[in-house]
Amino acid sequence: MGLPEPITLKKNVFYVYKTGIPFFDAARLIGVAHLFFGTASAEVEDKGAYWEVSGVVTRRDEQQVLWVVEFINPTATERKLFEVKVKNDSKFPWKELLQYFEEKELGKRKGRKQELKAEYDAALQIGTRGVDPLAKYEVLAPRSTSETLKKCKTNFQEVAAATLGRAFAAKVDSRAKRQRDEMYILPIFRERFVLSGFLDYKRYFSHDGGGWIAAIWAALSILVDLTAKRLPVADFAYTREVKGPNNQPIFSGSGYLGLERLCIYWWERVVQKGDQGSINLLRNLRSFLQSTSNKNIHEQMQMLARWIADFVANPNVEALVKIQQLKARILAASQSQNISGSSAVRQLLHRSELIKEVGNMLLENLPEVPWQVAESLARALAFREKGWMNQFTRLENAPNFSQFIRQVEHIISRGYYREQLEQGESLGIREALAMAYNLADQLRRMAPALQDERTFRAWKAIFLLDVLSRARIKSVEATGEAQKTEEEQSGASQ
Repeated sequence: MGLPEPITLKKNVFYVYKTGIPFFDAARLIGVAHLFFGTASAEVEDKGAYWEVSGVVTRRDEQQVLWVVEFINPTATERKLFEVKVKNDSKFPWKELLQYFEEKELGKRKGRKQELKAEYDAALQIGTRGVDPLAKYEVLAPRSTSETLKKCKTNFQEVAAATLGRAFAAKVDSRAKRQRDEMYILPIFRERFVLSGFLDYKRYFSHDGGGWIAAIWAALSILVDLTAKRLPVADFAYTREVKGPNNQPIFSGSGYLGLERLCIYWWERVVQKGDQGSINLLRNLRSFLQSTSNKNIHEQMQMLARWIADFVANPNVEALVKIQQLKARILAASQSQNISGSSAVRQLLHRSELIKEVGNMLLENLPEVPWQVAESLARALAFREKGWMNQFTRLENAPNFSQFIRQVEHIISRGYYREQLEQGESLGIREALAMAYNLADQLRRMAPALQDERTFRAWKAIFLLDVLSRARIKSVEATGEAQKTEEEQSGASQ
């Protein structure tokens, strides 16, 4: 008896040619993968001039495709992309779409022409900022004119795929009194990967601090949500339009967000190594940006959110120092003022493990923070009492490591002495100085690694953030919330 015939599954291969227009290309790639394979696995390989999308033949339900398209609240024109007239009826254009993307030779691809708009990519709009060639003077006319020569058109199959792909874009919204800033972003993938299942992540982001903060929050959130899918995200493509009160265009742009360092950190440490500290840090930063997105957030909180976004986009020492300084000042001010959102600051980088991971994001070989020194310094600063910020500022202003050590030693010795007096013990000032000196020895041994000014500033910011994470500061906002909760509970019991 012979061996049974091997089972072979029929496969489809589709070709998505690149145009060099980032968001338009990303939308078409995701659109083609979902159009023909849905939640099944689609293998995508970058071939240079085009992407090859392949997988086992899957029977698709047109209603599922149309359901996804509804996410973008499509216009009547966009709905017609998924219709083809047959006598007195209309049907889903499976045949036209299938034949078009199966054809590898561009010259043999056929389809009715469809106009492209700025929603598919700002580079596709009509007018001086678009793709129109400068060989004709007509293209220099304002985009408000009806000059037909300037309109960019392509085959309807390409537009249909881009429309479907747009449904997976995250919308970043920023509204001011006289203008509306809308941005759509999509992940860009590297080399060879498998799209399997539904690209499920939060789709709407709005931050009162501005569109840039919201865009970084969106990218960070997408990476965290896509961790389990192990997709090699390399960057994010965006298209953006700023419109006036009467919907007239003011500004537009498109391209890449430039988050390569963030994506590499996420891919290497979170996805490949499965490092829990790294994913916890990204979640902590995402949570802070989300907590500060409301309109009633204090101005200093919005400024801190901007520096967090700057650090996430491009980890650098300057942003890290600003984060540390602003966190300290907000915590100090919250002891006497009701600063809206200060509770989010207390949760920002509130554990030593998170702060240690910040150093890994910097890609700097920084010495570890000696926890005994940080803990002793936190106790000596007496955060529960007002006025600690004066001593903390001296630490911030220390120009080099030797002076920083002297300030740390001075503060710890005074803190030891005061603590012993409060407990009724008779500890001499000499003993307090000796204990502080012995602790500071741990810092002195680190001196050779911290002679460079940039390295010292980075390490100092991380050290001071660690000290702040050990503080137990009671803010006016937290006290007011506790009293309000207590009154509500008391009223409910009555």
